[in-house]
Amino acid sequence: ADMLGQFDPEMTGYMNQTMALYRQVFMTENRWTFLVDGTARAGIEAALVSLVEPGARLLILRAGRFGLLLSEIAQRIGAEIRTIDIPWGEVATPEQIEAAIIEHRPQVFATIHGDTSTTMAQPLDGVGAICRRHGVLSYVDATATLGGMAVATDAWGVDVVTGGLQKCMGGPPGSAPITISDRAAAHIMARRHVEAGIRGADAQDGSR
Repeated sequence: ADMLGQFDPEMTGYMNQTMALYRQVFMTENRWTFLVDGTARAGIEAALVSLVEPGARLLILRAGRFGLLLSEIAQRIGAEIRTIDIPWGEVATPEQIEAAIIEHRPQVFATIHGDTSTTMAQPLDGVGAICRRHGVLSYVDATATLGGMAVATDAWGVDVVTGGLQKCMGGPPGSAPITISDRAAAHIMARRHVEAGIRGADAQDGSR
């Protein structure tokens, strides 16, 4: 078969179908639901690099190896990192999360839904509402749980969720589904970035 270009109308049709199918998986109506061309970790990095600017404060719930991975990625971004450290094998309560948000006043709160190092699933019902109440964006890594247990993005009020195909989805590694709320998309699109060597320094992409 002939190769399709990324702007071919037929390819656009396939992309639209894929986005619609993943909205069902994420249990969301988010417009910005699509595949990142890369591993699950590429999806995590894409989400955090898009949400968190250098110097911005990020609150990370850490209760296993993959919570530590979020910290490692955030360090490379240059974020100001604050943490909620829970003993491995335990989960945080909504009260603990809200208290930490009030104390640290982060721009973004990030957590793992299911950490494979502990087999524990962090309850997320109400967490999105807590974040929104305090003007905080929320990110969830659902790599190990997407397709295996409910990831109720809209019901939980979570802003950004990423997953991977090689776990419960039973697919090949190399594609990372992601869903982004309108409020998170507005935050991302407001950022200013000038591509070196392509445009002048006076180019205006966003409000900051």
